[in-house]
Amino acid sequence: MTPWEYEIRSVRFGNWDQTKEDLNRMGIDGWELVKFSDQIDANVRMAYFKRSIDGLDI
Repeated sequence: MTPWEYEIRSVRFGNWDQTKEDLNRMGIDGWELVKFSDQIDANVRMAYFKRSIDGLDI
């Protein structure tokens, strides 16, 4: 069974270029976006990420 670690981040949608850069950075670091939460307010949602901890120094 694959062990996972999880990360939850708030994501602002008011500046799409910055949001896209932040999400791409998470992907480069090995994080997979699992889902976005329902809308918190007009510009913020929570993003849920996971990544395998195989081979990571934790």
